Amino acid sequence: MKVIINIIKYIAIILLTCAIIELLIINIVSSTILSKQYVLSKLEETNYYEEIKKEIESSFENYIGQSGLDEDVIIDIVSLEKIKEDTNIIITNIYDGTEKTVDTTEIETNLKNNIEASLENKKLTITQQKAIDEYINKIASQYKQTMSHTSYENDINQMIKKVNQYIEMAKKVAIIGIAVLILLILILNYKKLIRGISQTGIALLSSGTFYVILKMYIDLKIKVSNIVILNDAISNAVRTVISDILSKIVQNGIILICCGIVMILVGNIIININKTKERKEQE
Repeated sequence: MKVIINIIKYIAIILLTCAIIELLIINIVSSTILSKQYVLSKLEETNYYEEIKKEIESSFENYIGQSGLDEDVIIDIVSLEKIKEDTNIIITNIYDGTEKTVDTTEIETNLKNNIEASLENKKLTITQQKAIDEYINKIASQYKQTMSHTSYENDINQMIKKVNQYIEMAKKVAIIGIAVLILLILILNYKKLIRGISQTGIALLSSGTFYVILKMYIDLKIKVSNIVILNDAISNAVRTVISDILSKIVQNGIILICCGIVMILVGNIIININKTKERKEQE
């Protein structure tokens, strides 16, 4: 019977370790990539808006040679405030499920005014006017493309909703599982509850060790600094988010390891003190 109880204890400790690992992963994911405010804060932190403005202006320059217009016509047609506003629209569409479109009227008007000033009110032929209109449309389209404003925002939102549903369910299961498993460990050690605390500490130590090893493994396999997605502004933001998540993983891992060690040491010290008292009483 004692052997069976010990086996159940070991299984309970392993399951508790898995439940703790699951819960911590859920909390990290929920508070980072699944949080709109977190993403917006990271964009601000990484100077995303300033960087994306440079990307946009650079992409506009690719079309200026084809148009035959003066380079000055694309100067200051997009403001930093406009980029922030449109970025917020895109992020809100993705996380809140809204379907607001990015309006390029302001950009088109600014570009049109700059072109007219550059041409000094020169009369244009129908063909020339058509070419300019096409150029303005290309610039507006390029702006949306560089901002990564696509028709897939709603699809991404639906995916996030499903992920959130699964995460909420998994979080409840993990919390209930942790509570039940700790209670089970304590019940199995009802004669020596302190030993149950020590065994719970083993689960904390194991889960913390898992996170530290996971962080080391990811660092070996993935060069975060080399990640490139769409453009430099987005790549920099993604790299920062990934680095922050990895930092949270190792920080939580270290906390779990420390808590686990403390619980194990305290439990064993109390057990040894009790054993010493029992020996003295027997003597």
